[in-house]
Amino acid sequence: MIKLSKDRKYKLLAIFLYVLIACLVVFLTRPVYILSIIIVLVPPALVNFLWLKKSKKKILIFSIVSTILFAFAAELSSRLANSWDVQSFLPRLFGILPLENILFAFLNIFWVLSFYEYFVDRDNSSKISKKFKYLVLFFSLFSLIIFVLFFNGINLSMNYYFLAIITLLIPSIILFSKKFSLLKKVVLPVLFFAIIFFIYELVALKIGNWWWPGEYLLQVNLWGQIFPIDDVVIWYFLSTITCIGGYEFFMDDWE
Repeated sequence: MIKLSKDRKYKLLAIFLYVLIACLVVFLTRPVYILSIIIVLVPPALVNFLWLKKSKKKILIFSIVSTILFAFAAELSSRLANSWDVQSFLPRLFGILPLENILFAFLNIFWVLSFYEYFVDRDNSSKISKKFKYLVLFFSLFSLIIFVLFFNGINLSMNYYFLAIITLLIPSIILFSKKFSLLKKVVLPVLFFAIIFFIYELVALKIGNWWWPGEYLLQVNLWGQIFPIDDVVIWYFLSTITCIGGYEFFMDDWE
């Protein structure tokens, strides 16, 4: 189990309390989706990032590359399958892809890794692994396939759980089978962000920032709207695990 110093415990509590207060503000004021992201997620992510000393460059590069080369294609495929939708204020790319979710995807990587390095991995190294080029190649091929199919009018839509299997579950199994001991290092980030994302998503669903128009394996009804249990497993748990596993293997100091 990860042991935190008193200083880090206070900082962990501070960013958690900030999110709770920010979610309350968003619930009461009902801003558009892009503003709710900026209010709730951007400040704690930036503060957490600024706490780092050696890992800033690695995390920033990994987050930007993953967002540009992976998140755009994954979001496009999911939107074509009508897996989720959000309130758009910005123009939609290709008329269907909400740019707000690209910011969210970036923060979903950027904050998770900043949190992991500061609270768990101790921010010990600035060295970028030579294996990172293989992740860039994989992401590039994935995006190339998705966009080539899209621009040629081929149906490339993937439902929520199928996309999760090929982009999260299978990679996680492969990565953590090579270093099973890493699992104990993801417990704190997974639990923290599961709570953060759950609270924020409930608020976003309630005020109309986010909704789920598709079909899911298991769903419940909240305030007259669909809330998929698939999302709890896939986003709250698998996305954080896969993000950290990919970062450790392709960018950090995994030997």
